[in-house]
Amino acid sequence: MDRDTPHYASVKTRIKGHGRIAASLESQPVYRGFTGMKKHPAEDLDDSKVPEWLRVYVTELDRKLDQLLGMQSKKDLKQDFPLDLEIIKISGNGMTFRSTSVTAPCIMEIVAEIEQIPLRLAGAKGRVKAGKKDNYWVMKFEKIREHDIESIIQFVFSEQREIIRTEKLG
Repeated sequence: MDRDTPHYASVKTRIKGHGRIAASLESQPVYRGFTGMKKHPAEDLDDSKVPEWLRVYVTELDRKLDQLLGMQSKKDLKQDFPLDLEIIKISGNGMTFRSTSVTAPCIMEIVAEIEQIPLRLAGAKGRVKAGKKDNYWVMKFEKIREHDIESIIQFVFSEQREIIRTEKLG
C-alpha cells in the first residue's frame, strides 16, 4: 500500500449496490448525488413559536415524503445503473461485492445504498478486479467525491459501533 494513500477501516455488510461499466475513470459520472442541506429543515422550527403538535406533524410529513422520493429515485437509478451488486465489505478505500452481471475486470461506476429509508446513496468510480471466489469482485475507489466518502466512513463507523454494542450485550 502506498504511504500517501489514507487507509480506512472496513466493515462486513450486506447492502445493495448498482453499477454500470464506465468508458474511463476520467469520463463524467452519471451519479451526481445530493450535497445540499447540512441540517434538517425542521430544526428551523425549534426556535419559532410554532406549536409542538404542528412541528411533529410537519416532521412526520417530511419523513413520508423522503420515503416516496426514495422509492422513485430507486426506479430511476435502476435505469442508469443496470448491474445489480451485493456489497459484502466496504471502506473508504473500496469494496468487495458479489455480482453475476460482472464477467471480467473493468472500470465501473457504482452507487451504494448506504441507507434505505430515507434513501442515502454514495457513488464512486474505480477499477474492478476478480475476487477470491466465483462472482466476487474487488473495487478500489479511484474517483470519489468528498461527500460520498464521508457518507461511507459514517456508515462504517455506525456499523462498527453496532457490532461493539451487540458483542457487549451478547
